[in-house]
Amino acid sequence: MKRYLDRLLGTQVLVRTGSVNYRGVLKEVTEDQVSLQAPTGWREIPMDRVVDIRPFDRVGNRQ
Repeated sequence: MKRYLDRLLGTQVLVRTGSVNYRGVLKEVTEDQVSLQAPTGWREIPMDRVVDIRPFDRVGNRQ
């Protein structure tokens, strides 16, 4: 059985932290960090800062 975050790999997501929202393609999730490929480059966000990870459609609406 796949975990919820495993199903989001390779899709557009919105990653919320306490102060910043990041958008990009979810590439990897580990115990330590979340890796996104964003239009402006790679983002590696420490897991202890992540509040929420949600799908993000191409029109720009959260799902």
